[in-house]
Amino acid sequence: MLKNQNINRTELKYYISNLEYYTLRNRLKVILNQDPHNPKGGGGYFIRSLYFDSYSDEALFEKQSGVLKRAKYRMRIYNTDTNIVKFEIKNRENNQVFKETATITKESAIKIIDGDYKELLNYNNPILNRIYIKFTQNLYRPKVIVDYYREAYIYDFFNIRITFDLNLSSNSINFDIFSNYLHTTPTILEQKQILEIKYDKILPDYIRDILQIDSFERMAISKYALSRRFFKINKWEDN
Repeated sequence: MLKNQNINRTELKYYISNLEYYTLRNRLKVILNQDPHNPKGGGGYFIRSLYFDSYSDEALFEKQSGVLKRAKYRMRIYNTDTNIVKFEIKNRENNQVFKETATITKESAIKIIDGDYKELLNYNNPILNRIYIKFTQNLYRPKVIVDYYREAYIYDFFNIRITFDLNLSSNSINFDIFSNYLHTTPTILEQKQILEIKYDKILPDYIRDILQIDSFERMAISKYALSRRFFKINKWEDN
């Protein structure tokens, strides 16, 4: 079993058009290194996440309310045939993200999705133990599966990672993350993609110049909230 991972970094997100995506990727391919997981033919590598939330949808409410310090809980896989599943707590405070990751087996993931949270305690893992407490105290349940393809570029200085998250789609009914036949519907209806920029300390000016990010509108984009964008939890949202 893989060791726990703890990652702390700044994360900026932008909506970009398809034309802007192709323009930026052509620049980055010359300047930065491609993530080794990028397929040779382009188009990005597959990511599937299953998000959990409480009975009262506290994670969704905190995002929609603009709470600066909040957390999301998700399972993540990169291949439906995998036996390794990442279970993550993604903590955010303003632009700072602290991600805690533990790994579980496919068999455990299926049990947890079905509501058997005691399975988390079998690992004697501090991250999974905290997830168990949160899930049982606040009645957490699976809420939505999010699929997309990620094309990533890396730069060793300041641990810079620039990604394009493409063709976001979701399913809020079927929570079988290992299904090869899961029907998903497009999440972003405006024909846009998501640009994410992650770094440890600073983003050098020459990287900013390459990306020309000042021309884009930075947004507090949440794939989880986007995938539940038609779900209203308070009447005041329609005002």
